[in-house]
Amino acid sequence: MSSSKITIKEVAKQAGVSIATVSRFLNNFSLKKINKQNVENAIAKLNYHPFIYARRLAGGQMGVFGLIIPGYEGVFYSFYAIEIIREVALALNEQDTDLHLSVFWNRDTFKTSIVDGIIMADILGNQQQFKRFLKEKIPLVVINRNIGEENVNSVAIDNFKGAYDATEFLINHGHKQIMHFAGDLRVQCASERLMGFQSALEKNNIKASKQQVKYTNFSRRQTRLILEELFSSGDIPTAIFCCSDEVASEVLNFAEEKRINIPKKLSVIGFDDNPHCLNDHLMLTTVRQPLKKMVQQAVKILSDNVNGKKIQQKIVLEPEFIIRDTVSFC
Repeated sequence: MSSSKITIKEVAKQAGVSIATVSRFLNNFSLKKINKQNVENAIAKLNYHPFIYARRLAGGQMGVFGLIIPGYEGVFYSFYAIEIIREVALALNEQDTDLHLSVFWNRDTFKTSIVDGIIMADILGNQQQFKRFLKEKIPLVVINRNIGEENVNSVAIDNFKGAYDATEFLINHGHKQIMHFAGDLRVQCASERLMGFQSALEKNNIKASKQQVKYTNFSRRQTRLILEELFSSGDIPTAIFCCSDEVASEVLNFAEEKRINIPKKLSVIGFDDNPHCLNDHLMLTTVRQPLKKMVQQAVKILSDNVNGKKIQQKIVLEPEFIIRDTVSFC
């Protein structure tokens, strides 16, 4: 007989226990040692696989959390995306929970019936999906974004402070001709980093102009185009604060090709602390995001809510400024 046609009744008969005892086993309730062993042996012998939807209808948990990553150019090469996936997987493994990963590409196909709760790694183009989750009242935590709705849990990073500190560090090192290579402003972190940059200039009485901000959309290719145009025009800054380490790394590559001395001729600061953007002879000054801590807190909040604690939290974590080799006194 096919394992998909084996019923809980047959498992109970094989184990010599009641159907209720098998149901308690499948939903992780405690059993007498002898009953637990008998049910385990019966399941193994019959090759029984419980129908997961029936478990949910019976009030049980699936043992699965969803993680939704917004789809964008370079997502599968993104340090942020890869780190989030890795840290969520590790955190869930610690509590014996499986991960269901979904990348949102303009179509909402996510089935909430197969998960106990959801972590959304930011919201970019999937606002309607987010509203659907709220309507369905599935336990939900949004990371990397401050959420205004009172009933939504979120764990974010203080991008404004990270950008402000980085820009002020450049100013304190004598730089006034500072540019910001901004990210995709549809993403909250990018807009907050731009605001932090502008606020630091304003506080230090440095007039900010539109020419001081270039939009890379977190893309190396776009960064390269901007650099080619910028350095051919002769309007060259003494320092660039970049929206990400990937963008900063492209600036360093360009400088090496054009034999522009870093940091004597050009100072550079990134954002992320991406280990792939470090090298032996030139270590990037950057802003470190506490991605692991952000994920761990999100998983804990989601687990608490899935288990009925109904916790409401909005957490903002502070980044850390990391001083290395790429900034000099002007």
